[in-house]
Amino acid sequence: MKTASYFLVPLLFLLPPATRGGFDGDLLQAAENGSAATVLRLLETGARVDAANPRGQTALMLAAGRGHLEVVELLLAKGADPDLRDREGDTALKYAAWNDDVFVVEALLARGADVNAASEFNVTPLRAAATSGHAAVVEALLAAGADPHVRGRDGLTALSFAQTREHHEIVRLLRQAGARE
Repeated sequence: MKTASYFLVPLLFLLPPATRGGFDGDLLQAAENGSAATVLRLLETGARVDAANPRGQTALMLAAGRGHLEVVELLLAKGADPDLRDREGDTALKYAAWNDDVFVVEALLARGADVNAASEFNVTPLRAAATSGHAAVVEALLAAGADPHVRGRDGLTALSFAQTREHHEIVRLLRQAGARE
């Protein structure tokens, strides 16, 4: 048995990092938990910056959805793609828009995130923020060029949702940007 392990152990280093030690899974967990030091260590030891879980969520999406700005900035600096999509077509920007974290939204936009990236249901980050009542995020997205006229597959716009949910400040911002019913 010693002979077999003598030959197998060196072969482990030929395997991709995810197979070797679960670095990718650990990266996803560390990003979601907001542990920038662990994220950095895992990236330096072979985790893939754009690794995804079975739902297609990357470390950047998970960190953005939890409002972990330091982790988001680290992942972006290490080359994470802000426009990758999960299985439903959502991007890290939409995760941040739902989370109401204007600082994460601005960090993603500064790295070129597509402000109008729509999910498979044609829901944009703007509609997500308007639906959730996040006025500061709506304002940042509009300033970055978000299209207030995009309709989801249900035919509704960000303005429709803001009105229905009585998010008056968001209705004002959207109308100021030219949105109409």
